[in-house]
Amino acid sequence: MSLLTIIQNVCAEISIDPPTAVMSSADPQIAQLRILSFRAGRDLQRDHDWSMLIVKRDFTATGTIPEPTEPPADWSRYLENSKIWNTSRLWQLNGPVEPQTWERWTILNGNPVPQIYRFLGGKLAFFPNIAGETLRYEYVSNAWVSVNGGATYADTWANDTDTARFPEELIELSTIWRWKRAKGLDYGEEMASFERAKEAAIGADRAASPMDISLPSRGGVPDNWWPGTIAVPSP
Repeated sequence: MSLLTIIQNVCAEISIDPPTAVMSSADPQIAQLRILSFRAGRDLQRDHDWSMLIVKRDFTATGTIPEPTEPPADWSRYLENSKIWNTSRLWQLNGPVEPQTWERWTILNGNPVPQIYRFLGGKLAFFPNIAGETLRYEYVSNAWVSVNGGATYADTWANDTDTARFPEELIELSTIWRWKRAKGLDYGEEMASFERAKEAAIGADRAASPMDISLPSRGGVPDNWWPGTIAVPSP
């Protein structure tokens, strides 16, 4: 599936002649659907930490506060409950700290253990910043579009052959209710169908619940188990 097939499927659903091209189309209805499909994809990117958009980031500290290239250009947000690790010292940083804590440590030129971090001017700042140390964190990328279906990613449509990095059915369903809303039509049923499909996709994308490996069937025995034999005397 691609941007072109997404728009073609939506057009078939709402009784509009399907286009042979999207990005180059001069039809205002197709242009509107393209914009609505972009908004659908952008909002889906924001609604969930999709596993396909999770990036593990390793970088070497420069000693500069804040780090000039952290986070990277495609950074959208940290994962929920994520941590920043100093893999050189094998500890996780403490933060994000509030301004007063940051000012106290930096003005007094202290040595907090573990290091502290916060955002300054949209960049990652941590203290003390020791050049050469390696740090790691995970984040959600804003690049939800696969350019021409390949390994280059972007945050918006650019070609008819671009694909989405999460279930494209959701973009179709979202585009349909957005189009009906834009036309002043009743879109409640279509929006409800989209929300159900989205929750199902999010549930399938989440990790499985932890497995209990301490069950007796895996080699263990209950605490109250006794290996002997109980003999009951005859009356």
